[in-house]
Amino acid sequence: MRDTITTTIKHIAKDRAMLAIFATLIVGCLVAAVYFAIRIKVSEIQVVTRYNSYGGVNFYTDQWFYAISYVAFFVMVAIAHTAIGAKLYVLKGRRFALYFGWFSLGMVVLGVANFLRIVNVAFPL
Repeated sequence: MRDTITTTIKHIAKDRAMLAIFATLIVGCLVAAVYFAIRIKVSEIQVVTRYNSYGGVNFYTDQWFYAISYVAFFVMVAIAHTAIGAKLYVLKGRRFALYFGWFSLGMVVLGVANFLRIVNVAFPL
């Protein structure tokens, strides 16, 4: 098991494209998590916690601590998608792992855009 992990890390470290995607994914997720952790403020009133463009109401409210899930989401994406991408690199090859990495980066960008909209309404500067 340890040999497999070290071999996988060595192969990914030699592949600049994969290393760049994983590094960008991890750094982007950590920056987003820190940003959203800083923006969350304790409040007794209900704040906007979800945005949905379908239906009559676009913004849904809940307690302020629900917004902590934004931080947890980005941390989990950084950990899980990097591990899954490394496993795909071994099992399916470089091309499939690259596609998954780009998909993960796109998901993070869309998540930041969506959460930024919510945080700007829920916790204005």
